[in-house]
Formats: sequence, structure tokens, C-alpha cells
Amino acid sequence: MPQDHHHEHDEPSALQGYFDWQVTTLMLAYDLRNPIDRGDVQGAMQRRKHVEHEVSDMTLALIPDVYKNDASLAWPPSIMMAITRATVAKAAEIIGIPPASDA
Repeated sequence: MPQDHHHEHDEPSALQGYFDWQVTTLMLAYDLRNPIDRGDVQGAMQRRKHVEHEVSDMTLALIPDVYKNDASLAWPPSIMMAITRATVAKAAEIIGIPPASDA
């Protein structure tokens, strides 16, 4: 894939929207496992901060250094697919769904 080929997800606002999706997905999973009372604003804020860090760490671990070191490079679909898989797998882990067999 040519590196000058840009996709919608390469735009900062699209990446922010994707990050928000990841955070929301994991927040919902944690809420299923351990709901926070609606009135517990501090607890909800702490959980969100924890999840934002978790998503950031997970995502950065999946992005090859070449893309971390050169923001002008377009991310290939394989990176977004890996991030999506990791996010869904983490949500499943949080709520107690065993990993799927690759058999």
C-alpha cells in the first residue's frame, strides 16, 4: 500500500473518535462487571482515567515504531484491525468471556 495514500482514520479527529470508541467499549465492559453508582462521580471519573490510560498503553503497544516516529505516515488498515481486535478481546476479557479458539 502506498504510504501517501490517506484514509479517513488518518485524520486526528477520526483517530480521536476511534479512541473514544475504545474507551467507551471498555467502560461499558467494566460497568457490566462492576457497575458504578450513578451518583459516584468521583468513581466514574477515576474509572474513565484508568480506562483512557489502558487504551492508550494497549494502542501504543500495537503501533509499529515507524508510525510512532513519523506522524506523516498513513496507518495501514492492518494497524486499525489489530487495535479493533485488541479492544474487543479486552472487553471480552473484562466481562469474563473466554478467548476464542484459533482452531
